Amino acid sequence: MNLIFFGFFLISARAQDNLRYEGPLTIGNYTGDATYGYVVSNGDTILNGPFRLKRANLDALLQKQDYSFDFSGRYVNDYPTGFWDFKFGEFKSNNESQVIDYQYRVAVSGIQEEASGNLVKGKPDGTWTYTVNRIEDSEVSQTLFKSSILFDKGVPQQSFRIENDSLTLAGRFLRNGLAHDEWSLFESTGLGAAESWFFDDGLLHKIQYELDGTLTTIPIYQDRPNRTQIVNLDTRYIKVLTIWQSLDRTSSTSIGGSMQYLLSENATYYKKIDDILSELGKSSFLPEFKVKVPFYPLTDNEERTLDSITQQFEKAKGASDSFLSDTQLNILKLSDEEAAYLYAVTDSISKNFLNPIARILEYREQEVLRHLPLGALIESLWPDGKPTTNIGVTITLDSITKEKNFEASNTKGFQFSKNDVASLGELMDYASICMDSIQQVLNKRLTNEKRQQELVAIEERLIAQQQQLKMYVDTANVSSNAERKALNQLKSLADAELTEYASLEGLEPKLKDARDLLDCFEAYGYLARSVALLPDNWKTIQEKYKDRIWNPFMATLMDEEVKKRITSAYRKALVPYFLAKISPGLECDEVEPLNALMQDTYQRMLELRLENTAKLERKLRRTTDPETVLELFGLTSTLKTKE
Repeated sequence: MNLIFFGFFLISARAQDNLRYEGPLTIGNYTGDATYGYVVSNGDTILNGPFRLKRANLDALLQKQDYSFDFSGRYVNDYPTGFWDFKFGEFKSNNESQVIDYQYRVAVSGIQEEASGNLVKGKPDGTWTYTVNRIEDSEVSQTLFKSSILFDKGVPQQSFRIENDSLTLAGRFLRNGLAHDEWSLFESTGLGAAESWFFDDGLLHKIQYELDGTLTTIPIYQDRPNRTQIVNLDTRYIKVLTIWQSLDRTSSTSIGGSMQYLLSENATYYKKIDDILSELGKSSFLPEFKVKVPFYPLTDNEERTLDSITQQFEKAKGASDSFLSDTQLNILKLSDEEAAYLYAVTDSISKNFLNPIARILEYREQEVLRHLPLGALIESLWPDGKPTTNIGVTITLDSITKEKNFEASNTKGFQFSKNDVASLGELMDYASICMDSIQQVLNKRLTNEKRQQELVAIEERLIAQQQQLKMYVDTANVSSNAERKALNQLKSLADAELTEYASLEGLEPKLKDARDLLDCFEAYGYLARSVALLPDNWKTIQEKYKDRIWNPFMATLMDEEVKKRITSAYRKALVPYFLAKISPGLECDEVEPLNALMQDTYQRMLELRLENTAKLERKLRRTTDPETVLELFGLTSTLKTKE
């Protein structure tokens, strides 16, 4: 028992031994040479120990340009921990070098990024700096971006500073990471703050900015909301601020973008580091600047209503967009009053019903709806009042303008007046009813129009095919009256089919017959080519069935026809049989099989020349029936037998 336990202990200890990897490694878009420590536990690889991944290519630098990177730090039990340093560079050389301390050195120019700081279990801790410099001839010529943020296990603390080549942002946080006091944005060319955000325990109260010497104040959340929620200061937060400001009809100002641009730039750089660390092990590197926003949770019933609105909206919006962009309808409405009327109604429903609802659904999808006062938001979407069940439109046709109204049936009971989710649901219900009604009419109209246009296009192709067949028949160089007669018969068959087609009435019968005739006329054309090729095919067969034979009387080699019974059967039985089939009684579904049989027979004639045909020739001596000949040739005729 003790021996077994000791063996298990040895195996476990070896499984936990630190191992070392040296070789190529790819992390996202970065492929380079890596060295790192790790352990294997229960089949899983856990990073543990020093880590480094780097890349630099001198040949690429000297030829054109090179991108380089160098990431180094340490992992403890799969968590990046301790001091980490990240360098990214894109450089090109000036192709000039110098020797310093027995080393060749090449001056480079480009962009160098560097981020460094401490991590605790994958979270930034202490002061982190991120710097982006422009390098010219291996010297820093300009600092394009720099941020310095103090963290406590991922939570930003105290003061921070973010700057680029033209702006500097300074602000501070409470211990819990909430934004607090004044955040000021300075321009490099100005004296005072160009823009300031004033927070109180994470809640923004106002924004001030100076424009053309005038100080403008935008009030935000001046009346402290009953309920708030802590969120990240990210693009969603900026979206909430922008919408909130638009709800204030007394204010003509809008939130500027300089501060949010700088915060977004900082987040982009930090995300680059987070992507690298997260792909390797366990990390939560992104700085979470915390703020408070009002919180207006929806009830379960409101959520269900919005789910239903979403389903109805997708169907109605798809139909309206389809009709408004339909080329055929856009042309038809220029000359058809009903089409112009229904197009105008669809356009009105799209603008006055669907587009405002789309805004609500978009805010819900972006998870900002719960931070906005729903009543004020709905009211702002229809500043001139919600539409009614009676949809009035104006149409102009042939320089005559008409006013018309559209109202769906069973409109009693619809109430759009309230600014709540229930009224929004009824408004969507009515829009769906209207679009269903319009769709039934327009689908039928457009289907008929499309079918009519399709018919016109097919008829044009039929006429072109007929003319092409006539031209081919008239110019074909054939060697016998039977071949000429067959070609003329194909032309007559096409004329007869068109004459019969012209007597049809009704769109559906004509469209079906026209589609069938396209295939029929195409088959006529192929068969006409096969007939016209008969003289050339015969010449090829004659050449193939000649052999050099010694003539003792002439004392010379002479060409002599061989396998005469086979060539005679083809020429005297099969070719006349094929041509005779091209008669007034030839139906469209027989044309393609006849053409295929003619081509197969010609190919079989070329094959028989190389085969032992003594037995076949004896059998041909006793028959001239074309169908029997085909059978002896190993061919099967699917042609109908005329009684």
